[in-house]
Amino acid sequence: MRLILPTLLLSAGLSACIAQPEPFTQADNEKRAALDLSAIGANSPLPSRPVTLAEAQARAISYNLDTRLQMFNSALQREQLDLTKLDMLPNLTANAGYAGRDKHLVSSSASYRNGTVLPSNFETTSVDRDRVFADLTLSWNVIDFGLSYLQAKQQADRVNIADEQRRRVVNNVFQQVRNAYWVAVAAERVRPQLRAVLAEARRAQNASRQMEAEREQKPEQALRYQRDLLELIQELEAVDDQLAIAKTQLAQLMGLRPGAPYKLAVPSTLPGLGRFGLSVEQMERVALVNRSELREEGYNARIVRNEGHRALLRLVPGVTLLGSLNYDSNSYLLFNNWQEGGVRVAANLLRIVTNYPKISQLNEVQSEISETRRLATTMAVLAQVQVSAQQYQIARKSYERLNSISTINRRIAQLSRDGQEAQTTSELDAIREKAASALTELRRHRAYADLQNAHAAINVSLGLDPVPAEAFGRDLGELTAQINRRNEEWRAGRIAVPRIDEVEQPAKPGTIAANAH
Repeated sequence: MRLILPTLLLSAGLSACIAQPEPFTQADNEKRAALDLSAIGANSPLPSRPVTLAEAQARAISYNLDTRLQMFNSALQREQLDLTKLDMLPNLTANAGYAGRDKHLVSSSASYRNGTVLPSNFETTSVDRDRVFADLTLSWNVIDFGLSYLQAKQQADRVNIADEQRRRVVNNVFQQVRNAYWVAVAAERVRPQLRAVLAEARRAQNASRQMEAEREQKPEQALRYQRDLLELIQELEAVDDQLAIAKTQLAQLMGLRPGAPYKLAVPSTLPGLGRFGLSVEQMERVALVNRSELREEGYNARIVRNEGHRALLRLVPGVTLLGSLNYDSNSYLLFNNWQEGGVRVAANLLRIVTNYPKISQLNEVQSEISETRRLATTMAVLAQVQVSAQQYQIARKSYERLNSISTINRRIAQLSRDGQEAQTTSELDAIREKAASALTELRRHRAYADLQNAHAAINVSLGLDPVPAEAFGRDLGELTAQINRRNEEWRAGRIAVPRIDEVEQPAKPGTIAANAH
């Protein structure tokens, strides 16, 4: 007791001192911020040449942190699968120890019939005061093996789910990069024109203020003129500010540090997209086979089924096979080392009788829920295909209309410039027409970006892989080449359309509805 009481008091004191809040100091936060900035800067190398769309998408796969996080999650699930497989192995337990006594283990005997204690010379001992013992036991439970096998199959399906989630993330990132890239291209092409109009409007405003100050113009006329110019300048500056962040948003998607300098490969003309070569019915078939959400629901259904099998398997009597090698240094033993083997069967009979009906009913309900969720996802996928096809047609019409309007505005702006030179058009009208032409050109480019985004939305709704699975992990140049090849295949209409034969569904009783009643 003299030893135990101080030990308990010391343990209580240490436990009270150890678990204390320790907030980061300012130096810790500064060090962490410096490390984060360094890691972000080293995460993605700066482009050495103008960035094309395919390279931007390749960089998004290689360096975008959200994409890399999903890839790490897929790798983590694979590592977890390897660990789960080890649970199917038998248990091999090594045990060793030492036992010591301050006195011999001495015992005496008594008569069974009358309880009389035998004489003292019959007091005996059979255990050494100090001894060493060890054993090596191999045990294998058949039911545990079955449970581990089903768990490994569930984890294998989780690996497949992680791969499908990675496919969906890559598809979404490709769509975002495609839209951001063409918005940034619009900024690169239109901002010089906007800035030229802004500079001309500011010069006209300064000239008007000077004329007003020198009383070369009526105050009311000068103020109205300046007000119109200010409203135009405000509109142009707001548009210019919005375009200024386009490259920053694209840089973020490519994994570049915000503010990092890079150039875009701006095409001389906007490339055509052509007509999508699949009918809506063909698109639906492609989507039903390829969409990651539907594949995930299929894997989830298998996980639910295997979980039901595991619940039923736990009710089966457990059979354990045992084998061991043993050693004991006790000098009173005739044999200090020996081998053992055995079979053990254990079953909870009450649990089997009471739980089996409930577990069977629960498995049916879970299977029905899983199937209903898959059918709901199927309906959502079909709706997305329809919507994406309609949005693509709307975006195409809008772009074609704005393309015509932009051509007309360019001609009007040219006529205004000619009229200004001939002094038949006022300076304000000429500036307004130039601004209208620049803004219409911007709307045309944005409509083109929307058209590209709608085209990418179709690819996402179909579940098409923009890059082969084996291309992941390759260098940037090879990954860019793979993306270009896949785009050429799609542009040429080489999209496999699966054949889906309708299968008559057997009528099943509504488990959930029946239980509700």
